[in-house]
Amino acid sequence: MGENELMIATQNWIDAWLDDLKMRGAFDKTIEAYRRGLVRFMRWLFERGIAEPTSADIAFFRDDLKERYSAQTVNLSLSALRSFYRYLLENGAISYSPAMGIRGIRSGKRYHKRANLSDGEVRDVLETCDQSVQGIRDRAILTLMAYCGLRTVEVHRANVEDLKTNGRLLLWVQGKGRAEPDDFVVIPVDQERVIRYWLAERAKIAGEEKGALFLSLSRQNKGERLSTRAIHDLVKNHYEQAGIHDPKKTAHSLRHSAISNVITHGGTPMQAQAFARHKTFDTTLGYIHEVNRLAAPAEDLISY
Repeated sequence: MGENELMIATQNWIDAWLDDLKMRGAFDKTIEAYRRGLVRFMRWLFERGIAEPTSADIAFFRDDLKERYSAQTVNLSLSALRSFYRYLLENGAISYSPAMGIRGIRSGKRYHKRANLSDGEVRDVLETCDQSVQGIRDRAILTLMAYCGLRTVEVHRANVEDLKTNGRLLLWVQGKGRAEPDDFVVIPVDQERVIRYWLAERAKIAGEEKGALFLSLSRQNKGERLSTRAIHDLVKNHYEQAGIHDPKKTAHSLRHSAISNVITHGGTPMQAQAFARHKTFDTTLGYIHEVNRLAAPAEDLISY
């Protein structure tokens, strides 16, 4: 195959890979960032006359980037390479991925100030909800935070009409700084009944199938939209009932736990970003780095 033919074939694979990313639900910004990362690599190869890069070449590429770009840019470029070569491998274009096993570099980013809850703690928190109207409502709120990664403000802004059924039960989410719902979460099948139980109780209070999804049950403002302060307080109350008193474990820790859980259980970077609804992949990278650091620490390799 001549040089021009090789360039055309490579570009065709790149186009097909980017189309595949889009079909898998990657954000446009992620796709563009991946495209830039791969173009950066291809330019680097061309300047050095490398036609068939090896793992050593990719390691040199990483080290070269470190001198000119931030850690986040370097790691994003490596993520693009891993994704591209994985796509080629899955489609039989190559027999092995030279990007496999090439580690990123430390970003220097501090770990999240809020601590994650363990799996057992999440289960215990959910079990503190009884079968009273308040217990049914609180379990629905905690379920959306623990299984769908909702922020407190997103729970506060959720409306009944934001719940949609499209083969699965979805909740369209109005995130921070947005006036209208622009993304959705998929409620796990075995948790749908938790939401429906609350909808049945809510109908007895509000008598209409629109408006705030979560209502106050207090005497002073019963039936009104539950405030963010009230959501924080109810989460804290259930933490205390579950015996969780760590000040670093806040209402937002449920979201952190959910995102980390996706990564820990094999979710791809694209799945994690889509789940978390992060607009930039750099934010998701922070979670991936933190999970990987704790899941496979180098300290465990030491043997005297």
